[in-house]
Amino acid sequence: MSGSAQLSSSRFAIIAVIANLMLCTLLGLAWVLIGKTGNEPDSPSASPEGLSLVSPSTPSPATTFAPPITTVTTLPSYPPTVTVRSTETLPPEWERISAPAGLDMIIPRGWPTKTVPEPGSMQATDPGDPKRILKFGGAEPADPADIQTFHQRYERQVAQRSGYVLLGLRPTSVRGHEAVDWEFEWNAPEGRRHVRSVYWRAGGIEYYVYAHGPLATWSETAAIAAAMVSGSTP
Repeated sequence: MSGSAQLSSSRFAIIAVIANLMLCTLLGLAWVLIGKTGNEPDSPSASPEGLSLVSPSTPSPATTFAPPITTVTTLPSYPPTVTVRSTETLPPEWERISAPAGLDMIIPRGWPTKTVPEPGSMQATDPGDPKRILKFGGAEPADPADIQTFHQRYERQVAQRSGYVLLGLRPTSVRGHEAVDWEFEWNAPEGRRHVRSVYWRAGGIEYYVYAHGPLATWSETAAIAAAMVSGSTP
């Protein structure tokens, strides 16, 4: 009897140990599950401080591009130092001369003149600055195209010059005659130069006034050229 009782006690002890281990395991699993459920955030809005979560369904902010910058060149308007009509008496700083093709022209007094190879052209040079040059004259158009088209074609050739910048090539009128006003800058061997020329047609002749000089003194040159156009005929 004593042997059988001892064996039964041993079995009972083993079963008790196994049951205790199983109970501990179940309790441990339950604690882990409860702890995890209590700490895990339920939604992105409950994210830890310092983190920003973005839902994939939320569209990214739209990128806004600034509009391109467009540079518009506005031609300056230089008032002439003197406005002269052909019937008026000239101020003492000016003199009237006869140019080719019946062009009656005014130029600054004391500026020497000469003829130049271009058809029907003359040149006056500033005695104080030989880089300031005025050309003027008249001749039959070399091309049957209208005045605007002709000078647009010519402008494309001149545009090949170093540092060329077109400031304006626009139709205008001179005393009611169809005309073109062309202005540009370029890099001449002697330095940056500004050029303005006005062409107009009257009686089958194309007349013109062309002025060019250093950029630094262009305002003075522009005023002279404007007075020449206003004081000429036809």
